[in-house]
Amino acid sequence: MPPEDEKTPLERLEERIYQPKETETAQVPAYSDRAVQQAYGWTPPPPPPPPKPRMPWTTKFLIGTGIFFVLAGGVAAFLVLYGARTVSADHVQITVLEHPAIASGDTVPLVITIHNGNPTSINDAIIYAMLPSGTRAGDGSDAPFEQYSDSLGTIAPGTDVTRTIQAKFFGTEGQAFSVPIRVEYHTNGSNAVSVARDDYELTISTSPLQVQVSTLSQSASGQPLTLSVSVRSSASAPLSGVAVLADYPPGFLVTSATPTPLSNGFFVLGDLAPGEEKVIKVTGTLTGTQNDEKVFHFTSGSKNPDGTSTLGLTYAQGSASVTLTRPFLATSLSLNREAADTVIVSPGDPINAMLTWQNSLTVPITNAAIQIGLSGNAIDPSGISGGTGFYRSSDSSIIFSKDTNSGLAMLQGGDTGAGSFTLHAKSVSQLAGVKNPNITLTVSATGARAQEGNVPQTLTSTLTRTIKVSTTVDLAAKLAKVSGPVPPTAGTETIYGVNWTAHNTLNSVGGARVSVALPAYVRFVTGSGGSSVTYDETSRTVTWNVGDLAPGAASASMFQVALLPSASQSGTSPIVIGIQSFSGVDRFTQGTVSATAPALTSELPGISGSGVVH
Repeated sequence: MPPEDEKTPLERLEERIYQPKETETAQVPAYSDRAVQQAYGWTPPPPPPPPKPRMPWTTKFLIGTGIFFVLAGGVAAFLVLYGARTVSADHVQITVLEHPAIASGDTVPLVITIHNGNPTSINDAIIYAMLPSGTRAGDGSDAPFEQYSDSLGTIAPGTDVTRTIQAKFFGTEGQAFSVPIRVEYHTNGSNAVSVARDDYELTISTSPLQVQVSTLSQSASGQPLTLSVSVRSSASAPLSGVAVLADYPPGFLVTSATPTPLSNGFFVLGDLAPGEEKVIKVTGTLTGTQNDEKVFHFTSGSKNPDGTSTLGLTYAQGSASVTLTRPFLATSLSLNREAADTVIVSPGDPINAMLTWQNSLTVPITNAAIQIGLSGNAIDPSGISGGTGFYRSSDSSIIFSKDTNSGLAMLQGGDTGAGSFTLHAKSVSQLAGVKNPNITLTVSATGARAQEGNVPQTLTSTLTRTIKVSTTVDLAAKLAKVSGPVPPTAGTETIYGVNWTAHNTLNSVGGARVSVALPAYVRFVTGSGGSSVTYDETSRTVTWNVGDLAPGAASASMFQVALLPSASQSGTSPIVIGIQSFSGVDRFTQGTVSATAPALTSELPGISGSGVVH
């Protein structure tokens, strides 16, 4: 940069413009505050105070926490010092001495203690306890004892009152009960009733009776099954009026029972001494589908004193389950090529039976035998043929054994065989007066195999087939002249009366009716018997609503028709009514009963040539 003296005027001017200069401080005359006040009569405001420092939020939190704990401590101290002075049901405590085990039927002392924790006495206190249903008094009377109450009087502050309840509780092993207990009382200066409550829980540890049910674990459907029910007393004192209630599964039909039940499934065993045992035997047949599990339940207790076939008290239960399996020797029986359980035949019909069998096991069956028992009021003894079996007339049965079929001596797993026989149903005349004619065939198969666990060694299986004999109805029709030319004349009407008769033989028939369609040249005139005979013009059908027919009963009806023959029918005996049809329901077999009557021409009975049109 050139020295100052060498600078041009322009450079000096530029330097003054662009280079900053030091700020000049204005010179203010110095005046004192007093001088200013005196000169202007004005006092300047004081300078603002410096800002106060803010309190941290953590400090505020600590202060608040401290205040809370101080208040909480004060409240707690108040409750400790003065709360015990309040009167409340919460301060009346009910405790029961615990019993680790309660045997059903034994006398149990329930020791109940009531403690008054109030600062004042409780007055006119009464204790109530609701005992389980069936509880008996433990004072030796065995009276029903389901509610206990006693006066406790006045209970001073801080003192206890104890009461003992002697009771016999009954129930099944593991059964739990609840005993609600309450204490009602008054406090000084109050007529209100205060209540303190508690529930005591107890569980029956042992039962006075033990019930064990034994039977087969597997059984074929329809095979006889026996159950043995053992009832043993484990009580320390005699038990009176012991009874057992059986609950049989669906499909079980009882055939015999020992002792004889008072009603279906209700057995009364009477008194049992300590340690005494009584046994119930029940035999029946169990039916169902393969792999079904059937469960039998037996409940023991005391007989209801009201005399009904129910249990007043329940002591113990026992059960057994049976799984249905395929019959060891599966048999099938077809009748007239029908395999249904029930087959319907007509009177006098032959019945061709085909019997087949198969070893369903994987092990051999030895000495197999199949017996078909024949029974019923409709079997004709003279029409029985043993076929490939042996007919044993002494007990009316057909036998298939190793004597008639050598293969039955040893049946390997899966082996099959077959046999046949024939029988006849009785005729209508033989069944006269017989109600619900039927034939029953009971197939029983026996054999032996190696024992396998809880399954029978000597095996049996059964199969039942029923044959029902249906009723027969005879339908007859007759034609009689009412008016007009006989023989009929072309172009002229001849009116005929038609007489219907339906005769029933064996079983009741319901919903019976007879119908016939009229030819186009025949006109319906009228019916008789009220509304029992009707005519449908659209279908040209005459219908007789017969209704019910009792066994051996007959019913009749009549209607009139008019025949108007054509010249083209000259020399012929035209049909007046066609084939008539009877239908109804056999109330015994539930099958359809049908019958027909032949068509009737204009030829009158017993008058030759009376129907030829001229």
